[in-house]
Amino acid sequence: MRILQTDSIFTSILLSFTRAMLNFNKNQAMKNSPLSLFFFIILIILTSCASKKTLRKPLFETTTYKGQKGEKEVTAINKNRAEREKDHFSALEQADSAKRLLEDEQDAMNEIDTTERVGDIEVALKKVYQRTQNIINELNEVSPYSINGHKKTLELAAELNDLMQNYIEPLKKMIEANKEVKKIGGDISFNVGSAVMNQNGEKEISKLVTSIQNDMESWDSYLKDHNVNIFKDSVYRLMIIVNGYADGQGNGNEENRKKKNLELSQIRAQAVADEILEQVNKSEYDQEIIIDIEINGRGESYPPNLNDKDIKRNSPERRISRISMVVGPQIILYEK
Repeated sequence: MRILQTDSIFTSILLSFTRAMLNFNKNQAMKNSPLSLFFFIILIILTSCASKKTLRKPLFETTTYKGQKGEKEVTAINKNRAEREKDHFSALEQADSAKRLLEDEQDAMNEIDTTERVGDIEVALKKVYQRTQNIINELNEVSPYSINGHKKTLELAAELNDLMQNYIEPLKKMIEANKEVKKIGGDISFNVGSAVMNQNGEKEISKLVTSIQNDMESWDSYLKDHNVNIFKDSVYRLMIIVNGYADGQGNGNEENRKKKNLELSQIRAQAVADEILEQVNKSEYDQEIIIDIEINGRGESYPPNLNDKDIKRNSPERRISRISMVVGPQIILYEK
C-alpha cells in the first residue's frame, strides 16, 4: 500500500477551511450559529482523514507487496526512502505470514475435541495472535519513509522474528502432541467393578511416563537444530488431561445407574492420574518439570468420535480413560 499522496491536498484544504472559519468567526458568534457547528464537524472529519496515513501499495519500483509493485524509479536522491519502504513492506509480509500460520494452528487446535484440548496452549495461541495483530496495526500506522518510522519498523520486525522462532513455530509442535491421545482400557487396567488399578494398568502408565522423557529429548534436539537460546535452562511444563468414561451397564433405575457410572469414571480417572504422578515423581529428569493435571469423570458420555451407531451399550471402547499429555518448555506458553 502506498502512502496517500493526498496528504498535501488535505493540508491545503485544511488551511483554506481554517482561514474561512476564522473569517466566519469574526462575523458570527460560534455558540449561536448552527452553520458554525456544521463547519466544526466538517473540520473534525477532515482532520481525521488527514491524520491517517494509510498504506495502499508500494511507491518505489524496488518494492512489491501482495503482488503490487511500486512504479517510481529509484534515484540517488530517493534511495534511502526506497530502502526504508522495502524494509517496511518486508515486515508487513512477515507479519501477514505469522498471522496465517497462527490461524492454521488455531484450525488444527479446533480439530481436537474440546474435552481434550490443553487450555494453556489455546490461551498462548490467542495471546500470540493478538500481539501479531497489534504489530500489523502498528506497522500500518508507521510512516515508513521517516527515520523514526524506519526505526520503529525494524523494532517491530525484530519482535516478529522472535515471535516466529520462539513461540509460533514451537506452539505447532505442542499442538501436534495434543492431538495424540493415549487410551487406558478399563477392562485390562482395572478389575471388573473396581477402581483400583492392576498391574496391566501400571505397565500402560509406565509407557506413557517413558514417553515424557522421549518428548523432552525431542525438544532438546529441536532447540539445538533451531539454535533457540531463549529456552536454555527453561523450566518444562507437563500438561495432562485425564477423562474417564463408563459404559451403560449397571443395576437400578436409569438415574441411579448413571450416577454410579459417573462416580466410577471419576474414581478411575483419579486412579490413572495418581499413578501417572507417582511414576513421574519417581523418575529423574535433567530439567525441572511443573505438572498441571486436569481430571474429569465423563460417566456414560461417549468418548470423542463414537456414537450410537458405532458402539453397543456394553462396548469396551466406552470403558476407558483417555489421556492428553503435552510436555514442553514453559516459556513457549507466552505467559506475559
